[in-house]
Parts: sequence; structure tokens; C-alpha cells
Amino acid sequence: MDLSQLKERNLSVHAALREGQRPLPSPSAVALQLMQAVDRRDVGVFEVCRIARADPMLVARTVQMANSALYAGLRQTAAMEDAVMRIGVSALARLAVGLSLVHGNARWSGSFDLGAYWRRALARALALQHLARRQRNLPASEAFSLGLLADVGRLAMVAAFGDDAASAIGVQRERWGFDECQASAALLDAWSFPASLWLAVLPSSRESAQAGGRVGELAQMVVLARELAAALDESRRELSPLCLLGARFGLDADGIGGVLEQIGAELPAMAELLELKLPPAQAQSEFQRLRQALSARPPIDDGAGGGALLLAAPTPAADALRRALLEAGVAVEAAGSATQGFELLGTREPDVLVLDADLPGLDALALCHQQRLARGAALYVLVLSAEPGSDAVLQALDAGANDVLAKPVEHKLLVAKVKLGERAVRLVAALERERRAADGAQRELSRSNEDLRVAAYTDELTGLPNRRALDEFLRGSARDTLGRGDPLSCVLVDLDHFKRINDTHGHDAGDRVLCSVARVLQAQTRATDMLARWGGEELVLVCPGAPLDAAARLAERMRLTVERLQQAGLPQLTLSAGVAQAGDDGVAAMLRAADAALLQAKRAGRNRVVRSEISAPRS
Repeated sequence: MDLSQLKERNLSVHAALREGQRPLPSPSAVALQLMQAVDRRDVGVFEVCRIARADPMLVARTVQMANSALYAGLRQTAAMEDAVMRIGVSALARLAVGLSLVHGNARWSGSFDLGAYWRRALARALALQHLARRQRNLPASEAFSLGLLADVGRLAMVAAFGDDAASAIGVQRERWGFDECQASAALLDAWSFPASLWLAVLPSSRESAQAGGRVGELAQMVVLARELAAALDESRRELSPLCLLGARFGLDADGIGGVLEQIGAELPAMAELLELKLPPAQAQSEFQRLRQALSARPPIDDGAGGGALLLAAPTPAADALRRALLEAGVAVEAAGSATQGFELLGTREPDVLVLDADLPGLDALALCHQQRLARGAALYVLVLSAEPGSDAVLQALDAGANDVLAKPVEHKLLVAKVKLGERAVRLVAALERERRAADGAQRELSRSNEDLRVAAYTDELTGLPNRRALDEFLRGSARDTLGRGDPLSCVLVDLDHFKRINDTHGHDAGDRVLCSVARVLQAQTRATDMLARWGGEELVLVCPGAPLDAAARLAERMRLTVERLQQAGLPQLTLSAGVAQAGDDGVAAMLRAADAALLQAKRAGRNRVVRSEISAPRS
């Protein structure tokens, strides 16, 4: 399906849910108002705070969230504005949706355990947040919200269709025509979540990947986060899926254990913030069990091998084959019937399967095909046949056998073939380990290169793009924006009397002021803009597609934001700004014109915005 078809399906699923027995889980009116507000690119921190203050509980939890482990290392704050700047305007709106849902259906009746549902959702949110920090493809607060709501469709289906809806996905699709993952996507879409997020909760990698590689990676992260959260159930003992899923992100058993330990450390405090009951002793025992289970070597790394399994009817010849293998040092088990063979295949994973095609009650070709699909190259299949004609051999090979031997079997040849099969399987396992290690090393190298690239283009103090990044952005904007005939404007900003702050309060205070101003101004910009540090206390905002008037209005909003910014122990801050639009002379002339306008603002008394008319708009 393409994106338009998926959105049509979302509408259909949402309509089916609304026709159910009980009202659907729904965000609060304030949360929905925030989601609508962030759709406007010009929404700022102060407007978001104004909307949020209509819900005092949301304000309290927002401040608590900003002081939580999600933002470890930052100073404690009691100011809503500071909390919003930490979390981000868009991220706060999506977080508000999740927070308002946690207790929105607390009066439900029935056997569905809401407390257990939200505890798992919280564990999933923390897991996805840690994965997002590792992959650096989604802000931590965005990942937390996505993890918290990734399975909200399960809650909706229980509301709409009763407790029976909390069943397997296959049953849900057969009975209602869609599953809880598709219901989750439909709800997130209805609540104005971006497509990149609701696509990531879908069960099909084909559907989630159609919007791009990043969405496909997010979908795999959601799958792993679900598995990590599910692993917290006492009844869940099989943890090998965690190792297989974690390998895609360079996480071995130790890495997964580390993520679980971090979740374990954060879960009690976050549960308290969301008013979820989670006995700390019980949580600690669960994580201890997981650490012990993950400390075992995963099957693919087991260098001892799985030995051989001989499937043959009990005869003197079969017993002799078994003895020959044991004498040659091959660990072998023998099954004298098809039933016993199936039981052994279900309980152990041999490296080599020696299969007598004449064993009563056994379809040798069907078993070869089934085992090849299940085990792939991790199993070597050797068929023993009393009729080793060309047709029989070709049928066995087509069914998945590696080799065929004629009966009666020469013992030395059988031993040689079995040992060859063991070596082949172990070589495949070794290559798989090397591939995973190489993928991890490549991912780490790519991450290191990305870190270097980011460092080269980022101002160390403020975290804003630096002059090099600005120059590249201006060249691209001039080529693309001006090339299409669209306007391109810039705002040159300078903090008033900044030297006085440095001289009176010290350079550390000046650095704090610069960082605070950078954060609040960044929150005022559009997604297509770039705010960069020009040098000293000067910042530059480049606004592709914005004419002079729009850029001037944005500059005025930035000025008012800084004027309202309070810094403990420091004088009131103000800024002056010069605004210019690119003309036929290009971006260099635009920057000179903005600088001249800034100088004019300074001479006129500071704390003002001056527009330049020097660079005339392009025709």
C-alpha cells in the first residue's frame, strides 16, 4: 500500500472502532488543542504554555518530566517555559496525549488489567527512548511518547469490542478485519501524529518501510521495544528473540542487559510520576531474572555444536552406523521411529540430520523441506536411500537435502560426510557472527563519522549550527529557493549590552545567557529555517520562502521572547535585530544589508527590529 491507501485504511479502522460498545480512549481537550497548535509552524513556547496551563495536572507532570531521567544532567527547574524548551514544543504535545490517556479509562469494568497494560506501555516507552538515543534518529521525548502509545490500539479494541479483543493478532484480523497494530496507527493518525510515527507501529515492515529508510528503522525499534517490555512478564522465559532483534542495532546480550538495567533503574520513578503501582522489589527481581537469562550464550554463538541426529529404524545396520559415529567422536542421538524423531527435532537443534528415507511412517522429502525452511543453512541434511537413482537424488536435493548416500552405507564415508556437515554448519555460524560483528563495527564507524560531522558543523557552546554550517545552508537555499523564484530572508540578531554582562557577572554567566537565548529563539523558528551562531553574541536566522514582512514579524516575536526571558541574578535581556531579503545581488548582499539594519537598530536605542530595504525582492 502507498501512503494514501494506508491513510484510507486508518479512516476505515477508526470508523469501525467508534461504532464499538464503549467510548474509545481519547486524549484530553488540552492535549488535542496542543496537537492542533503545533501543526502551525509559527507556534511558540509561550503560546504552548498558555494552552497547557488550562490543565494544571499536565503542567505539573510536564515539569516533573523535564526533571526526570529523560533529561538527566540538566539542572532542576520549576518553570513551565524552561520545561517546554527542554522537551520541545511538538514533543510536548505528543507527550500530553500519552499522559492524558494513562488515567482516562480508569473506571473500566471487565477482566482487562489496565494497570498491567500501562506498566508494560511505560517499560516499552523507556526501552524505545534508550534505543532512540543509541540510534540518534528520534528525540528522546518523541520516542518516549511513541513507545507509550505504540499499542494503544489494543486498549481501543478492548473498549470497542470487549475483553475478547485482547487476543492474538491473527484472531483479531480474522474476526474484525484489522489488528491492534493497525488500530494504533489509525488512532495516532487521527490524533495528528506525523506519518513517520504512526507508520512505525504497523506490524508489516513493507508498510512501514514505504515512507523511507528512517521509518523502517523506527519500526524495527518499536518491535524490539515491544519485546523488551514483554520480557518483563514472569511467564516469559524465551529471550532469544531479544538477541536476534538486538543484533540489528549492534546490541549483543550484554548490550540488551544494559538497556534492561537502565529501564529497571528508571521504571520506579517514572511509574510514580504517572501514578502507576509498581512494587520496586518485584521489578528488581524481574530484571535480575532477565540479566541471568541473558548471560547465557545465545544458540548461534555456541561453539560446541549440536551434534548429529540419526533417524533410522532399529536394525543391526542402524546400530552399527550409530556406533561408528560415536567412535569417530561425533555426538549423535538415534531415533528409531518417525514420532521419536519429530520429538527430538522439537527439543534440540542438531547440526546434522541423517535421515533414512525408508523409515516407516516418514515422508522424507516433506521433512527435508520443512527443516530447510525452519533451519536454513544451520542444518546439514544427509539422506540415506536404498534407491539412489538420479531422479530420487534430484528430488531429495530439491526438497532441501545437502547430500544423498546409497544403502548399505560405508561407515567411513558416513563419518566423513557427517563431519563435513558439522564443519559446514559451524562455518555458517562463524560467518554469521563475523557479519554481525562487522555490521556492529560499521554502524559504530558510521556513528563516529556522524559525530565528527556534527561536531564540525556545530557551535560547541550553544549547540547551534556554526558559521560553516550556515555557509552551506545559504548556498543550498540560494540555489533551491531563489532558483524557484521564492523569497529568501534573514534576521541578524545581537544581544544588547552583552559585554556588560560578561564584565559584571563573568564569562560563565555570559555563556549561560547565550545558551538560554539560543534555546528560546530556536523554539520560535520554523522547521525549514536555520538559526546559527554568527560569532560572539550575534546569531543569524535564515528563512527560506519567507518574504521581508514575514521575517520581520518573526524577528519581532523573537525580540519579545527574549525580553520576557528571566535569568536569575542577571539584568533583563534585550536584543536588536536587522532583517533583509535577498535580491538580485544574492545572499552576500542580503547579509550586508541585515548587518547595516542591525547597526541602525543599535543606534536608534536598541531592543528593536529594523528592516532593510536595500536588497530589493527578486522579480
